[in-house]
Amino acid sequence: MPGQDGTRQRTNRRGVLESIGTTSVAGGLAAILAQRHIVQPVAAQTTDDRRGFVIDETADPDAIFPQSVASGGPTESGVILWTRVAPDAVIAGEPLGVQVAVDDGFETVVYEGTVPADRLSSAHDYTVKVDLDGALESARRYYYRFVYDGVATRTGRCQTLPAADASPDSLSVAVLTCQDYQNGYYGAYRHIAAEDVDFVVHLGDFIYESANGAYTSPTTDVKDGRDFDLPSGAELAESLADFRTLYRIYKGNEHLQRALERHTVIHGWDDHEIGNNRYWDADTDAPVLPDKDGGERPETAMEITADGIQAWIEYIPARVEFDSTEPDLQDQLRLWRDLQFGDLVDLTVTDERLFRDGPPCGNARLTCTDEEAQGRTMLGDEQKRYFKDWVDDSSAVWTVWANEVLTMPLTVGDGWSQAELFHDSWDGFQHERWELMQHVADAEPRNFVVLTGDLHASLAGYVEAGYGEIEPSETADRIGVELMTPAITSVNAADVVDFPGGWAADALGELAKSANDHLEYVDWHRHGYAVVEFTRDHCTYTVCGVDKDADPLDADRTTVARYRTPDGDSQLEDV
Repeated sequence: MPGQDGTRQRTNRRGVLESIGTTSVAGGLAAILAQRHIVQPVAAQTTDDRRGFVIDETADPDAIFPQSVASGGPTESGVILWTRVAPDAVIAGEPLGVQVAVDDGFETVVYEGTVPADRLSSAHDYTVKVDLDGALESARRYYYRFVYDGVATRTGRCQTLPAADASPDSLSVAVLTCQDYQNGYYGAYRHIAAEDVDFVVHLGDFIYESANGAYTSPTTDVKDGRDFDLPSGAELAESLADFRTLYRIYKGNEHLQRALERHTVIHGWDDHEIGNNRYWDADTDAPVLPDKDGGERPETAMEITADGIQAWIEYIPARVEFDSTEPDLQDQLRLWRDLQFGDLVDLTVTDERLFRDGPPCGNARLTCTDEEAQGRTMLGDEQKRYFKDWVDDSSAVWTVWANEVLTMPLTVGDGWSQAELFHDSWDGFQHERWELMQHVADAEPRNFVVLTGDLHASLAGYVEAGYGEIEPSETADRIGVELMTPAITSVNAADVVDFPGGWAADALGELAKSANDHLEYVDWHRHGYAVVEFTRDHCTYTVCGVDKDADPLDADRTTVARYRTPDGDSQLEDV
């Protein structure tokens, strides 16, 4: 059941910075992570010493805080605040101050504390996370800053959740995914920073693990100014230093920084935070990284995965559980969680990479039938039980699933000639999808909405129970809607094919709809993000297009599409 802070938790491990002794690689991925210094959020110490909060207004914050600030992990009484201090700015014995106020001028400070100097350490790349859970009021917007040696960060803005027993009139979120730094510019983030939304939901692929443009458009080179090398010299990240470098580069971008300064983010992850199309091999009890050199060798994949996880935890302010004393990684790290926005929205974030089985038939998509096999899993047994319990317990107006990959089928052909286009999506896990969606149908939440990323397209359509794949005798019943956000910058159809005047791209969308009658809207060729607003009467989905090839300062925001779903009616109305 959700706790009072709006997040389903087993234990509270706040304020623990693990420092465990060494162990052998043969102990598995859990043991590899257990030997590392994994930074956990800390509670700042209160102090009466005001010297640490005397600020030099003329100082350059970028010199001390090159990745600025961010907030995430909201509860009804706090958030997690994040920053990083430049290594060459660290002074022995100098603590880091943090202030939170109700106004951006910090006239009314409601929280003030210091982080001990020894927390600024190379062990976790000088990143700091401060957990304010229990220190703030519900449904409030606050302003915050860190102060170090007289220099203040740029001011950040954060937001707490409504109380569990509140009845908010509305909730608006910007939904983001897939932001390959080398394939485009972050004009979208300039507009996201200006959006009047309550929170940002990031569905993953915050970084891409490449330095050589491995995932950029096949028709163009790496964008100007986006070239960089990894410390290992590898083309794909293979060390902790590589992953940390990627986060420093991405979070060093001024437009991404402005958005993270302005909005509290609810983070998920996908594959590129560690390796493209990663999965877990039950036979070896180890991850597999198909694109990496040696990524199919358990020892290599374990080390790279541990590096990627550590960097993610260091650089992403997410309220997730990490317990190095657990003997198995899938018990150590728990990313799946849920949040309550009063009685208006229940939101869950699932982990669809750490437990998933491999591709059903390798590369043999057109002749594959194993995607229908019982026992194939994306969520794993414990997370699947959690998801079902969450659906059963949800009593909000809107039951919302923050889901990494496409839930709806996407196929071509009919009958025996029908083929799924993307086995990396739920089409590759059809029995488990059928089981989950049938459970939703049986539970009958008031409204069921799926928010999805990954595919680098914007889609809106109907989630159905049955789908006809597992039990053909049953007709598929509509149980909700799925709303997919486009990629911020990552490769889409327009990067591969030149669509003259846009008509050919529109025709491609119509072709997908004609072959998949549960799809209401498809756009394969625009980049940007989505804004979803929930009220007590409607859910409104707006696709915002932003050209990723334009100078961010010149990139306009256009409304590409807007659909509305009424309360109690799984219908997409074009508005």
